[in-house]
Amino acid sequence: MTKTKHMTVVICMSFLTMLFLSGLVKIVHGEERKTSIKQEYSEEQAEYKQKSKEKLDEFDKNIEQLAVEAKEAGYKVKAESNKGLEELKEKRAALKDHMEKLEASSKKTWEAAKEKMNEAMDDLEKTYNKVRADFK
Repeated sequence: MTKTKHMTVVICMSFLTMLFLSGLVKIVHGEERKTSIKQEYSEEQAEYKQKSKEKLDEFDKNIEQLAVEAKEAGYKVKAESNKGLEELKEKRAALKDHMEKLEASSKKTWEAAKEKMNEAMDDLEKTYNKVRADFK
């Protein structure tokens, strides 16, 4: 009888150990999944910020180029282009604010901040194209 009780205790302990270890595996796997999601989010965020900064730098160069061309243009074109350039600079400043909000955003607010950034960038691009077309 003692041998049977001993075997029963060993079997129960083995069963409990397996349950405990499988729980640990699930917990560790869950933590790894959380880490990989955070890492993916961080990588996506860094990539988006980098592309946005590159695009903003390109806009800055284009706006500067328009300003140089406006200085060389005639009086009528200069007056119209100065108004357009002023509008571009205002929109570029607003875009800088959106970029700062994007950089400070949390995971919860990231999508909304990214959407506003995209809208502001599209608006700046449309304004640039309009000013550029008016300039020609």
